[in-house]
Amino acid sequence: MSSFSIARKKTPFQKLREEEEAKKKRAEDETARLYAEFVESFQGDNAPGSKAFVRGGTINPNERPTTDSEGGNSKDGASLPKEGK
Repeated sequence: MSSFSIARKKTPFQKLREEEEAKKKRAEDETARLYAEFVESFQGDNAPGSKAFVRGGTINPNERPTTDSEGGNSKDGASLPKEGK
């Protein structure tokens, strides 16, 4: 007698389980990729001109605001847009 193999059909439960495992694997891979991008975004870019923090002017609440030539009020000399524009 020659040997033969029996091809078993997968039950709907087995198919569903395999699909869920495949989805879980894809989700884990995607999560790992996104996490790697997230961590990479915090690695310092020491290229000139790329700053993570830009300091603005200092505002003193006890100082009276000055009127800018543009018509906006400013404490540090920076122009602000007029109201209504």
